[in-house]
Amino acid sequence: EGDIEVRVEKDGAPAEGTIVSFSSGGGVVATDASGVARTSVPRGRYTITVDGEQYTVRAFAGVTRAVAVALESDALSVDIATPQLEEVFVLGSFDPGAFELSERDTGNIVDTLGVEQLARYGDSDVAGSVVRVPGVSVQNDKYVVIRGLGDRYVTANLNGSAMPSTNPSRRTVPLDLFPSSFVNQLDVKKTYLASMPGESTGGNLVINTKTFPDEAFFDLSFKVGAVTGLTLDSVAVDPLEGDFDVLGWDDGTREEDIAVATIAEALRVGTVTDSNGNTFQVDSNVGGQLRRAAGLLLMDGWDADTATARPDIDVGVSAGDVFYLGDAEIGYFAAGSYSNSWSQREKGVRRTYGGGSAILADDFSFETVTNNIEASALVSVGVGIGDSTFEWNNVVSRVTDSFVERYVGEEGDEFRSVVGTNIQWEERQYASTQILGSHFLNDSGSVFLEWQATASQAERDVPDRRSSSFIASQSQTPTDVLVDGYDFGATHAEQGELFSGFFYNYGGSSRRFNNLIDNNYEVSADLTWDVFDNGDSFGVLKLGVSAIERDRIAEAAIYGHSTILSGDVLLADNALVSDVIYACGQGSGFNVRSCDPVVEGDVTSPALGGVQNSVTRGFTFTESTLPSDNYEADLTYNSAYVLYDHTFGFDWQVIGGVRIEEYTQTTETFSSFNGQPLDSVIDETVTLPHFGVNWSFTDTQQLRIAVSETVARPDFKETANAYYQDLEFGAQVFGNPFLETSSITNADVRWEWYFDEDAGNSVSVAVFYKEIEDAIERVVIAASGTAANARSFQNSELAELTGVEVEGRLSFALSDAGDSEFFIDLNAASIDSEVDTGGGIIGAMQGQPEYTANIILGYDDFATD
Repeated sequence: EGDIEVRVEKDGAPAEGTIVSFSSGGGVVATDASGVARTSVPRGRYTITVDGEQYTVRAFAGVTRAVAVALESDALSVDIATPQLEEVFVLGSFDPGAFELSERDTGNIVDTLGVEQLARYGDSDVAGSVVRVPGVSVQNDKYVVIRGLGDRYVTANLNGSAMPSTNPSRRTVPLDLFPSSFVNQLDVKKTYLASMPGESTGGNLVINTKTFPDEAFFDLSFKVGAVTGLTLDSVAVDPLEGDFDVLGWDDGTREEDIAVATIAEALRVGTVTDSNGNTFQVDSNVGGQLRRAAGLLLMDGWDADTATARPDIDVGVSAGDVFYLGDAEIGYFAAGSYSNSWSQREKGVRRTYGGGSAILADDFSFETVTNNIEASALVSVGVGIGDSTFEWNNVVSRVTDSFVERYVGEEGDEFRSVVGTNIQWEERQYASTQILGSHFLNDSGSVFLEWQATASQAERDVPDRRSSSFIASQSQTPTDVLVDGYDFGATHAEQGELFSGFFYNYGGSSRRFNNLIDNNYEVSADLTWDVFDNGDSFGVLKLGVSAIERDRIAEAAIYGHSTILSGDVLLADNALVSDVIYACGQGSGFNVRSCDPVVEGDVTSPALGGVQNSVTRGFTFTESTLPSDNYEADLTYNSAYVLYDHTFGFDWQVIGGVRIEEYTQTTETFSSFNGQPLDSVIDETVTLPHFGVNWSFTDTQQLRIAVSETVARPDFKETANAYYQDLEFGAQVFGNPFLETSSITNADVRWEWYFDEDAGNSVSVAVFYKEIEDAIERVVIAASGTAANARSFQNSELAELTGVEVEGRLSFALSDAGDSEFFIDLNAASIDSEVDTGGGIIGAMQGQPEYTANIILGYDDFATD
């Protein structure tokens, strides 16, 4: 921010009590005994009104712009001081609003949500808030899509630092990790500048967290909510429950059993070592006993239970203060939040197609119930002293989803009825610590340096994801009968005879243990130099460098049961895993049965069914972890840029720049077929220019035109020469080591009209076009059996995307005093795209919405006592 200082004199003496108003949210200020009215505002152009006369002045970040007003008799004369004489450096300037940008005065197309708007909308997290911006949508309540482009085409920064992702199938960080109450400003930058990451094709989402306030405060909030048709109703839940589930921490109830992992390792290598260090070969007898032991340890917790969905709760607390020690300011801001809520997706449809996308294969109806638990904390400490400010920001954010999905329908291989269940406990955590500094390097404040160093970690832990399914024989239970009769609100044991003739599909059932950790280290510096300023026109040169090192470790273990038996051993008329996976023995423990031996004449054999030590008698433990399910990856990403911004008078602004990026990405995994090491490497250097012109053709209207070049790169696993199981899409995915980086050309035009600045009324219309060479798209691989409907990635020849955005705000004063108003905020976007695969197939880009729209009606009461 900068300051505007208006000094009013009358007859050569200070004019106390004169009303001075500042446009664009600067407020109304009365002059003090010295005849001075002063306000802090973001950098930009402002209109000052004194005694009904208006005068235009520009504000600059970190400096004071002085205006002298002389009142003599009834005549008014104004002198706007030149910067060389009147601009002075502001000592100790440190304000939580310093991150804010004026949409009107930025060099590129930016949509901004400030702290007041975030509070007004009341969204719980950034994922809910960002959809208020035109042309922005969110996939799966987590992942931002800007102008129809998501994932590899958008970037996100937290306080100027890149964020690693907690999802192995996504490049972008899930936005539900960040509570809106922690955020001071959200900026969606839709046109690329050299100061932004080169992958910002759709846009760059900038999240700026709160820092210490101007004065002490303490806030406490508590919310209770309910969802019709869900709250207090019976819903499917995880049958496993730990002591700390309500906090979102698994207490070890779902963690991989060390005995199972040890047995799996012994069976894999063929030897076992005792406590004395003696090594023994695993023969068929020992192997059978080990498989039975592990099978028993994985016996429980397969079948979904039911419980009552509790009301949603949300608790938040925040506090801050500032202290003055001589010329220094020292302050803090601390906040914490906890929420526990339920959500439900009903009447879901999942379909896959084969035969050139013309033949319907799998066709399922599904319903999901999710218990979402969020716990987050933010602590920020800042110091402002002399011409420097320093901040230390610490963020820890956790999101836990206890997820149950049940589905029914028809599979596409033999067209039989299927009922299945997926149960998952997923913990995601983002943690970062960051030091930032900013310094004015000369007395006039024309040279400004900002730097930051950040260490962050993203972790995803999925202990014990259980997937199970049952298939009807070809002569049993038609699909339409199954779909119409299935009750998603009841357990399988309560479904009557709906599953008569269903058999356990052990090959499609598994227990998965996944963990992913991304470590990110980044340093960057940006220098801003006001190289030219004559009071009317000015030029700004900006230089910057950054270096990012990132490493990822992904581990997985996949277990299940197998048998060579068929018939009654697999029969489960209740579609419960416990009907077929049980222990033969004595006692009344959970899922322990007294099994009868098989008598054939004079020969008596052990019982058939349940967990046994041989696949010829029943079910035994099996491991299906692929070598490619475990991998390591690292990234080195260095960049430098130069950008020049020149404004001619109040009418024209020209901005141009270039960014150079050195990018090296290595993925180390293993062949899915022979276990041999496989490496995938991307090593490139790219140059990315941009150029833009802004024309203010009236005092209230301006036109922006911009062109640029950006890139889109494949992710770690997308280039690995191996295949893995994508849990989000429910399919096997084959990496493609021949993927190439996409090159993109962008063009944007936007018209803006600020027809009532004091009321904040405005309207804007934007048109954009993007041409993507070698666009990376997910494709279906033609295959059958277990590889049916598998996915991979390929470079399409060309993709084109066009769109139109409209945004506006209109307010109506409800009183002459202007202390209350009714307002309407609305925005909408229409987007269209085409992808040419080179084989004559043209379709829309994946994940691209056809339109987005938001409308908000509100009432504000500004009256005070």
